[in-house]
Amino acid sequence: MLKSLFQWLDLHPGSYWILVGAASIMLVAWLGCIIGREAPGPADPTSRATWRDALVLFLFLLAWRWPFLLVAYEYNPDESQLIAGAMTLAHDPVFWRSVDGGSSGPLNYYLLVPWHWVGAPLDYFTARLTCVLLTWGALFVCLRALARVFGRTAAWLGLLPAATFFATVTHPELTNLSTENLPLLLIAVVFGLLAGRLPADRFRLWAACFVAGALPWTKLQSAPIGLALISWAWGQELSEPRVATSLRWRRSAEVLLAAALPTLLIAGLAAATGQLEAAWRRYVLQNILYVGTGEVAPVGEALRALWRNAQDDGRFPLLLGTTGVGLLAATAYFLWRRVRLSALLVAGGAITLAAFVAIIAPRREYLHYVLLLPVPLALWFGAGLGGWWRQLPAGRPRLALAGVFLAVGLLPLVTRSLQSGPAPVYGGFVHHWRYPRSSAAMVLHALAGRDDTLGIWGWACHLHVESGLPQATRDGTTLWSIQDNPQQAYHRAAYLADLQRSAPAVFVDAVGQGAFIFLDRAQQAHESWPALADYIRQNYTLVVDLIDARIYARNGLASLRDLNSTRLWQLVGQGRPSAKSALSPPSSTLDKLQQRVIGGRKVVMLLPPAQVEWPLDGEVREVSLEFGFDPEAYERGRSNGAELILEIISPESTHPVFQRFLDPARQPGDRGLQSARVTLPPFTPGSILVLQTDPGPYGDTAWDWVYLASLRLHRESDPGPK
Repeated sequence: MLKSLFQWLDLHPGSYWILVGAASIMLVAWLGCIIGREAPGPADPTSRATWRDALVLFLFLLAWRWPFLLVAYEYNPDESQLIAGAMTLAHDPVFWRSVDGGSSGPLNYYLLVPWHWVGAPLDYFTARLTCVLLTWGALFVCLRALARVFGRTAAWLGLLPAATFFATVTHPELTNLSTENLPLLLIAVVFGLLAGRLPADRFRLWAACFVAGALPWTKLQSAPIGLALISWAWGQELSEPRVATSLRWRRSAEVLLAAALPTLLIAGLAAATGQLEAAWRRYVLQNILYVGTGEVAPVGEALRALWRNAQDDGRFPLLLGTTGVGLLAATAYFLWRRVRLSALLVAGGAITLAAFVAIIAPRREYLHYVLLLPVPLALWFGAGLGGWWRQLPAGRPRLALAGVFLAVGLLPLVTRSLQSGPAPVYGGFVHHWRYPRSSAAMVLHALAGRDDTLGIWGWACHLHVESGLPQATRDGTTLWSIQDNPQQAYHRAAYLADLQRSAPAVFVDAVGQGAFIFLDRAQQAHESWPALADYIRQNYTLVVDLIDARIYARNGLASLRDLNSTRLWQLVGQGRPSAKSALSPPSSTLDKLQQRVIGGRKVVMLLPPAQVEWPLDGEVREVSLEFGFDPEAYERGRSNGAELILEIISPESTHPVFQRFLDPARQPGDRGLQSARVTLPPFTPGSILVLQTDPGPYGDTAWDWVYLASLRLHRESDPGPK
């Protein structure tokens, strides 16, 4: 049944626009009702966002984002690291003993563990559903906070640019579960507790400081935002009138104690479990080294790179533009009418500035950093728009303001609908359903049992997620064991001790061509560290080399004896080629070929006539490849098809081995990701494999936008026990 549903979705991309169109109409109708009630008269000072507002917001967000939940591979390595860490904590809940979160704090990892408690799998679906829920929660808390002060109309209009940003964003780094999602919810909660707080309500003040103090334990990078929020709370305390000096200082101490309490609790738990040194060295010291040393760019260069990345789908620049223009207009109105800026507007600006500092502090171009900004920006924009709304007389002036900012807030929906195609995953639903695991994960799943663990050298946390195997070591990645840094010896000693203690059933060296970050086996593979090389050589057997990863099994493992060569290569063929190991290294350069992201994957465009060559050694016996047509070519263009031709060229002759004509405009079966696996005929030494594209029988190259997603050479060498 699921297969039939996914096939139908792949063949009917218009279904996406029907769903998002219905959700958008629902949102506009709901806002129209609210504006129609509040614009003619004064906003109700007790106006509250209700469960109906929450439901409308959730359905709107889900309607745009649901396809991304069904993608079977990682969008970002951090996403896999969070899931792998949560899987490990479900078996050993002591952080820094079982899991090192790197630049992410423990709260981001514990967030996913409840899925395990209710029997749900820890995978990309539940992780991205968590992302949607956190985003929805943050937006609704913002809505409630703004509505409590300015009324529902101003609150919705202030929130709308951020809501449509999160709904329509398509960049992979902004649609996966990120280390920035939980901080956004906490920022919104603190704002909601402090906005409109009465001086007598001290519990909300303490709660706000406690939540703000917890922010650095989601992600140390968010510390400037936490500091700004605590300063706002402290400022509220100091500005209370008619309070004795001694009482004021005592209350200030209470505020600071509430802010320090999360740190005291986490430090106490770390000390009680013997992990205080690990917490200090791994979370505090290593992150200071990460920001202060290494391959970091100057601030200006990092910002330019970040901006280039943000332009891939254009959502973030549009958010900055719409809110920036709105804030300038509101400020101009306040100056014209000589209206004093509200404390809420100043606080929103300070929090937004702190978020900007947090984004640029690491001086790196990772786009997911910008997720720290939309919620503070929405609160700032909402405070400005709300203040403007309150100054206007009822009737036409308010209706005019509401109409303008309703159109501004809905602008991302219009621009997104003008982009080519629906969500990128359309055309690949069946592929993701059929291949939930990579080839490496298929082999790991066959070798290891439910109670086993997986040790990894390199950076391949997706193998934990796809195989269902928790970490054998606390290090989700061995970045700091491979790269030179002042703490390399410490990390290596802890890694080897963890590996020896857990003795995992399977071990993966994720260094090689196509692997993430670590490509050079001569300098970065586990053999580059003699102590680890000796341990692996003495206790493990090489099972298979998949170019981007080598899989080892523990000596004496029962499943290893049952895995013969035929069965092994069946498993490899049944798996999805690694998204990170898309191409075996060709002999011809790819530098001059355009690269794009289609269906969430980085692909190489082979616009006819194009040609790529691979050297063939004597062990290559099969070729697997994935290819397709850019959806824009047949949805907006008039492509008449193109042909892919795979040949073996030797000094003596040419042998065609594969040929496929794609005509997606006329043949729906040619849409989406296509795959093939080809057995090669015998060839002479010195032969090369050539993949070329041809415009086909019509000879017209217009809109012939063919892409290559992967091509892997499979070798003859016996991958079984050595």
